[in-house]
Amino acid sequence: MGRGIIIIVLGVSVITAFLILKLNANSKQGLKTTVDYYELTQARIIANSGVEIYLEKLRRNKTLTGTFSDIGLMDGEYDLSITGPDSQMTITSTGHFGNTNYQVIVTAAREKAIVPPVKGALYISSTNLDVNLKGNLDIDGNDRNIDDSPGPNPSLPGIAVDDPGDSAYVVDELKPKIANDINGLGGSPSVHTVADTTDWDEVTENLIFSADYTLHSGTYASGTVLGTFAEPKITFVNGDVHFSGTATGSGIMVINGNVTMSGQFTYYGILIVYGQSSIETNIVGNGGVYGSTILVGDNVDIQATGNSAFYYSSQAISNAQMNLKSSRFRILSWWE
Repeated sequence: MGRGIIIIVLGVSVITAFLILKLNANSKQGLKTTVDYYELTQARIIANSGVEIYLEKLRRNKTLTGTFSDIGLMDGEYDLSITGPDSQMTITSTGHFGNTNYQVIVTAAREKAIVPPVKGALYISSTNLDVNLKGNLDIDGNDRNIDDSPGPNPSLPGIAVDDPGDSAYVVDELKPKIANDINGLGGSPSVHTVADTTDWDEVTENLIFSADYTLHSGTYASGTVLGTFAEPKITFVNGDVHFSGTATGSGIMVINGNVTMSGQFTYYGILIVYGQSSIETNIVGNGGVYGSTILVGDNVDIQATGNSAFYYSSQAISNAQMNLKSSRFRILSWWE
């Protein structure tokens, strides 16, 4: 009897010891599984965050490409590469945390900048329009290239407005000499009412979001280059601005404020001046705009006393349309 109890006790002890060892092993395995899962989750978050970070960098730096290594993030790091054209770039991000690596591969396409519709050499949309044109101003809706040779597209109005009353007002205010210098569709003075349903707030907001240059109020004179014909740019000016001397630009410029142009300032592309209140546009120099000039606001006041020219140029507009990049992307695939 006593011997049997001893055997039972020893048996229970062996079984208990075995169970304890088994539980310890399971505990260690469970702990390892938990740690592995945590490291994998952290590496995944780091890799995905790297993609998001560089999509934001690409928004501002539209020529960014290459390999970027050992970038610290969240107590780990990641390596990232950007390859391929804007139409299908590949972003590969590998996150590292502890002993775990995790790779994310994203393909994306950068969208082209949306060029607003062009209605004439000079388009004005306003509920309160004031026009005072003097001097040797030249407004021409006949298509011309930037070298002043004839362009291939049909003529547009020299001045386009979106209200018949504005059209009659502009014609009535024109001096005979100025009337002869407003050419384009229908002959001189080429002033026409056009249909326009453009949401100019949306247009300007999209362009501002994609701006390559942002300027503040001030005078920008000789030596200022806001894009070239070979490399046009999107420029946003927040405030009143004065372009003078031999300042130049190419692409699309959006001005939220009043603008004065003097000297030899010349722009190739689309110049948009907009605002919720008053827009005062003073032209006192010999420069000009090749492309289209758009003035949109509750009150538009145009004072032109110089020798400036506003020319419709499909070449300058097409150049902007083909080469300007937006800061928006379309994700084609996201592989993990």
